[in-house]
Amino acid sequence: MKKNLILFCALVALFWAIPVIPDAKAEDKPAELNNQPAAQIFPKLPTTPDDPHLDDAKVYPMWGPLCMRYTYSVVYQDDKNRAPEYMRMYFNGKWLDLAKENKNDSDYKKGVKYVYKFVPNKLGSNFYFFEASNGKGKARDGIIDSPDNGPVLFETDFSQNEIALIDPKSGQKLWSYPTHKEWVKGVALSDDGKYLAATTTKHIYFFETSKQNPLWSYQYQGSFDVENNDVKGGVDVSVDGSKIFALIGKYAILFSKDSNQPIWQKDVKQQGYNTAISADGKYMAAGTAGDEKNVDTNLLILWSEKSATPLWQYHAAGNFHDVSLSFDGSYIAGATGCPDRRAYIFSKDSNEPVMRSDMLAEDSPVNRAKISADGKYVAYSAEYNKGIAFLFKNPKFGGSNQPVWKLLPPSQRSGRALAMTPDAKTILETTFAGDVLTLGLASNQPTAYWKYPNPIAAADLSDDGRLIAVGGTAERVYLIDGDSKKQTAEVQFSEYISEIDVAGDGKYVAAGTGGANYFFESFSQNENKKVSCDKVIEPEPEMVQDQTDSKLYDGVQDVDQNLSGGNEVKQFTQKNWLIIVSTLACLIILFSIIFGKTRKKYWLIIIILLIIALVLSLIFFRKPPKSDLEKTEQGTQLENQ
Repeated sequence: MKKNLILFCALVALFWAIPVIPDAKAEDKPAELNNQPAAQIFPKLPTTPDDPHLDDAKVYPMWGPLCMRYTYSVVYQDDKNRAPEYMRMYFNGKWLDLAKENKNDSDYKKGVKYVYKFVPNKLGSNFYFFEASNGKGKARDGIIDSPDNGPVLFETDFSQNEIALIDPKSGQKLWSYPTHKEWVKGVALSDDGKYLAATTTKHIYFFETSKQNPLWSYQYQGSFDVENNDVKGGVDVSVDGSKIFALIGKYAILFSKDSNQPIWQKDVKQQGYNTAISADGKYMAAGTAGDEKNVDTNLLILWSEKSATPLWQYHAAGNFHDVSLSFDGSYIAGATGCPDRRAYIFSKDSNEPVMRSDMLAEDSPVNRAKISADGKYVAYSAEYNKGIAFLFKNPKFGGSNQPVWKLLPPSQRSGRALAMTPDAKTILETTFAGDVLTLGLASNQPTAYWKYPNPIAAADLSDDGRLIAVGGTAERVYLIDGDSKKQTAEVQFSEYISEIDVAGDGKYVAAGTGGANYFFESFSQNENKKVSCDKVIEPEPEMVQDQTDSKLYDGVQDVDQNLSGGNEVKQFTQKNWLIIVSTLACLIILFSIIFGKTRKKYWLIIIILLIIALVLSLIFFRKPPKSDLEKTEQGTQLENQ
């Protein structure tokens, strides 16, 4: 019996030691920077049995202003407890030695953290990755094909973000809803412009466009693992606005317009870039980020409205940066990042691609995908080195995995925002050089062209192509008449424009602000202009930052309760239950060992202990309403196909 006790408790300890899936690593390297020596492609290291391990490569904070102290860090680990022969960081073309965060830490088998501190005095990209050797093998982290890029340095603190509704006729905002420091990660209007859904860093909002305040809001209930970064999530609505599908944090959530209580939700294990829903609201899809070797990440996932259990999922080598559905959900388009960098088309009936293109970029993501209503044509936006826009014809309609045409850039900058009318007759593309152009099905020759002085990273157009809305770092939304080809208005905001959606009938334009679309890009005219850092800004330590943000969102939650009548619910997980049950099992085994054939009074003590543990578990881990959590996990988890 003693052996059983030891074995059981060892299994409990092992469960505690299981690592969680790491957060997505930034893998966007803008093509216009690839010619810089610091951003070159590096041959992969050969692997050997003696290689050490590097993990959790990052820079903290991930973004911010000049003259702040940023810390690059990585964890070195060696299975045989061998110290590193060297631990260094490749930084903007030079090699720098790293120091231990704790000089007395020498437990290399467990893992030792190394750091380098940096105070930038000019805007611009900073390329880095880590390399270590134990004398026999080598390891790298913070690199896919070329180095990671960070921190992202902005000229704004993004403290005045907002969701706004614009009247194209007057060229004025009808209303604005402040989101403060929460970036707007997605906006979606119903075709008739009656409803608007939006996601921010931690919230989902649903508006009736006739009113400034939301009909309801939903606060993300997962662990505090979402932040302002480029892995933005997204939101989409059915044609009539009756269904809302959002990806926020690591959860994909389906709502009815009538309630902030989810119809279902699904833990997709990783944050993602975008979502899509069919016009009738019967099918929905999401693209997630992750790791090339982790088959539970880098997924394109398809659901039906009936269940949180996916119809299928597909794992790619790169992050899925965008996803788009045909009108009835019969066809799905996806676009991937490094190292995959391809265009995909799927049928709803199978996770086997109908089309998988050749690589469309050298070392940067294929960042946008838009499919026509009938699923016949798909447009993709990419980086400038091989073309900024591509048009493919679905092989189910006589196409192939080669593009019908591709558009070479008018300037040496990346393609970014992409939109297309349902009939695919008008395709809208923008670039980080401020180019805005439209194209047709027949040719890669632009049908119209506009030039702005600042990067344009958000754009959309009405179903008939007569209203075009674009925006970028100039903190303005520009409205363009598609017939006359003339700009009709510009609407002022206080932060970068990150999201734009035009109602199908062109009645309204929705816009949101934030920095997600501007990560790892050159977007400022003041780049490389040095400033004097007379005072260094010290960021809050990482743990303190998390606590501060949690308190901030607790306050926001109180506002939401008044708005929607909801109650704050602590997340209750499968792991919590396992800990409780395993602890109780250990107690029972322990009593059996001590007392052998127990008497009734001892079993009474055991029962009392069980009841006490159960009451305590209910106090500390209150389970949310079934519709809000595990009701969402209908059925068993899909095996990777």
